[in-house]
Amino acid sequence: MALQAEYPEFPPKVDIRGQIYDVLPNTSSTDWAGVDASKVGLSVVSALSECLQRRHQPSVAKLFAGNATGAHWKDTLALTAHLRTFNGSKTVAAALMELSHLRRITAVEFGAAQVVKANEELSWVDCSFYFGTESPRAQCRGKLMIIPDGADGEWRIWSMSTWLTNFEDHLEDETLLRQPSLPLPVETDFRTDVLVIGGGNAGVILAGRLKALNVDYAVVDRNKQVGDNWRLRYDCMRFHTFKSFCQTPYIRKCPRVYPDEASDALTRDELADQIHAFAHEFELNQRILHQSSVVATSYDAGKKLWSVTIADGARGCERVVTCRCLVVATGAGFSGVNVPDLPGRDEFRGSIMHSTAYGNGQQLLDSGAKSVIVVGSANTAFDIMPDCHKAGLQTTMIQRSSTYVVPMSYFAHPMGLGAYEFLPIEDCDAVVSGGPLAVGGPLLALCHGMQALEEPKRYDEVRKAGLQVEDSLTGDLLINLIDRCGGHFVDMGKGIELITTGQVGIRSGVVPAGYTADGVVLSDGSEVKADAVVWCTGFGNLDVRKSLPDILGKGAEQFASKMESTWGVDAEGETRGVWKRQPNVDNIYVFAGGTGQHRWFSKVIALQIKGTLEGIFPEAYRRTPGVEETAPEETNGVHLHSNL
Repeated sequence: MALQAEYPEFPPKVDIRGQIYDVLPNTSSTDWAGVDASKVGLSVVSALSECLQRRHQPSVAKLFAGNATGAHWKDTLALTAHLRTFNGSKTVAAALMELSHLRRITAVEFGAAQVVKANEELSWVDCSFYFGTESPRAQCRGKLMIIPDGADGEWRIWSMSTWLTNFEDHLEDETLLRQPSLPLPVETDFRTDVLVIGGGNAGVILAGRLKALNVDYAVVDRNKQVGDNWRLRYDCMRFHTFKSFCQTPYIRKCPRVYPDEASDALTRDELADQIHAFAHEFELNQRILHQSSVVATSYDAGKKLWSVTIADGARGCERVVTCRCLVVATGAGFSGVNVPDLPGRDEFRGSIMHSTAYGNGQQLLDSGAKSVIVVGSANTAFDIMPDCHKAGLQTTMIQRSSTYVVPMSYFAHPMGLGAYEFLPIEDCDAVVSGGPLAVGGPLLALCHGMQALEEPKRYDEVRKAGLQVEDSLTGDLLINLIDRCGGHFVDMGKGIELITTGQVGIRSGVVPAGYTADGVVLSDGSEVKADAVVWCTGFGNLDVRKSLPDILGKGAEQFASKMESTWGVDAEGETRGVWKRQPNVDNIYVFAGGTGQHRWFSKVIALQIKGTLEGIFPEAYRRTPGVEETAPEETNGVHLHSNL
C-alpha cells in the first residue's frame, strides 16, 4: 500500500446541523383545504419568468421567502454548469439574475402543482416547471416549494431546485444502448474519451449513461466479472433499504434486470445479478477490462490528456490508455480497511479479520472457533452478528459508542424513500439528490422523528440490555451518510432481539485495547474471551485523495494534493469533492455514494463529460454574488444560524 500523504481540508467542512439545516417554517395559519395549488404554482412561475425577462433584481428577490436565510436554490448544471447552492433571498436573486442572462433562459413553462402536507404545522405548494437555455442549448427542469410568507402572506418561494436534463443537440438516446458495443483493442495501447476506474455499480451505470450519450469509454475493474463487487462480500449481506430505491436507470427498457420476485431488501446475490444483467443487456462488458488495475497515471496539461498505464491481468500485459476524461468510481469512503494495530496481536491464538474477509459463521465454526467477538454496531455488524449466532458461535458485540438506529419501516413513509413506491423514479431522485440540503435534511429528520414519536419505547428493552441507541428523535440519517458514509444501523428486524433476549452478549462504551492469547482486553480493563474477532469498523479513508496512489498508481500524488476533500459538506451545503469538476485539476471526477446516488449522479457526471467533449459546456460558476461584502457573522454567503 502506498504511503498516505496528509492534505489540508479543502474546502472547509462545516457542521450540517448547526450551519446548514434551516428552521422549518410554520404555515399552519393557512387554510390549505381552500388552496388551489395549480393557480398558486402558475402564478409564481409566471412572475418568476416575467421578472427574469425584465432583469429586475429587487422584484426577483421579493419572490423568495423571508429574510436573508429564508430561501434556498440548488442548481445542478442547468445554470451554474456546476453543483451549487445559494442561500438567502438576496443572494439567490443576484445569482439567478446573473446566470439567467449568461445562459439566456428561454420558455419557462409551468408543469404541475399540488399541496404537500408534512405535519399539522407545515404544508407547501410543490410545483414543477420546465425551461430551456441558449448558451448552451439545453433542456432543464425545476421544482419550487412555495409557502405563504411574511406579514402580507404572499406566496413566495421557500426552496428552488433546477437541473439540466439534456443538451438540445446531443440528446440522451436510449436506443444507442441496444446497439452493439465495439470491443476494446487486445494487448495494445488505445485511446478513448473516458476511462472509468472501477466496474462496480457506479462504474457500470456510468458506462450505460455514456453509451446513451454516444461517448466512447472504457472501464477498468479488478474483478473477474460484473457483479463481483457484491458477490465477493459476506454471504448474509443484504441491502439496507427497499428495492424500489435500488433500481438502475433505463430499467423500464430492461425488465429482466430487476425481477418482481426479488426480495424487498435485496440480497448480495440479487444485487450482483442486477448489475450483471444490466451490463449484459446493454453490451457494456465489451468495454470493460476485467482483472486489471492501474499502475501509473499522469496528466498532460498542455494536451489536456490523461495517460493511464494498466496492468491487464486477464492477458498478462501492460498497456497505456490515453483519455480526455478520467473517472474514479472505486467507492470513495470504502478503501483502507479500518483495523487498529493493537498490542498482543501475535499472542492471540484465534483468527482476526475485517468484515471484508468474512464469509460466513459456518466457516469460522469449521475452522475450530466456538466463540466470536464482533467489533462494531452499524449495518455490517448487525448483518454478521446474527449470522455468527445462527452458526452456533457464542457471540459478543462490542459497541464503541452510541449508534443511530432507524427502523427500515420508516423508509416506507411517503415523505421519505416511500415515495419511490408510487412516483416516477426521476422525480423522486430530483427531490432526494437534487434539492437544497438546508431544506431536505430537516424534512427527512422531521419524517423520521414523527415516526419515532409514535413509538418512544421501541428500543427501551435493548437499551436495558446494554446497547446504546440514538433514535430518530435526536439522530439524523443524512448526517451519518454525508459525514461518515455510514456508521448507522437500519433495523430490519434481526439482531436487536438477540441482544434483548441475552442470546448475544453486548459490551458498550468500551474499545478494544489489546489482545490476549484467548481474547480481547477492553479499555475498561476487562477481557472478553473469543476464538475469532471480526472487525466491522468500516474503512479508513473517507477522503479519496488519500487513496488515489493505491487506485491510480505512480504519479497520482502529483494531482491528488490539488483536489477537493471528499464527503462532509462545504459552507453552501454541497457535498465536497464528488460528482463534479475539480477546481484545480482538469477533467477528473470522483463518483461514489449509494445506489440511488449512482442513478442520479451518473447522469450528472455524464452530462458534464459530454458537454466538455463537445466544447459546449461553460466554465463552472464558482462565485457567490455579494460574498465580498459578507458580514462577519456570515461565511461564504451562508448565514450561520445561531438558533440551530
